[in-house]
Formats: sequence, C-alpha cells, structure tokens
Amino acid sequence: MQKDLDKLRRSKRRLRRILAVLAISSVAALIVVGVRSCSNQYQEPYNKEYRPLDSETQKVVRPKN
Repeated sequence: MQKDLDKLRRSKRRLRRILAVLAISSVAALIVVGVRSCSNQYQEPYNKEYRPLDSETQKVVRPKN
C-alpha cells in the first residue's frame, strides 16, 4: 500500500514538473514571437533625421583669426 502511494506521489511530482517546464517554455516562446513581430514592424530607423555629432562638428564654420 505504501509503495503504491509513493509511486503515485512520484508520478504526480513528475507530471507537475513536466507541466511547469512546458508552461515556462511556452511563455518564453510567446515572448520571443512577440518581440520578433514587434521588431518586424520597425524596419525604418526610429529617427530619420539623426546625424552623428562628428559629422555635425565638421560642418560648423569656424571664424578665421
């Protein structure tokens, strides 16, 4: 009787672990799919008028002494 009870408890624990792993992996997969679909929407640069500071400082006209 005790062996059957221990076996039942072990199988329940194993089932819970498997379900927990499946739940965590499915949540992770949904997050990855969500991030990928979100990044596919933004193919264009966020700020089209961005100019690096290095190129801006080269264009500045400096006064001659």
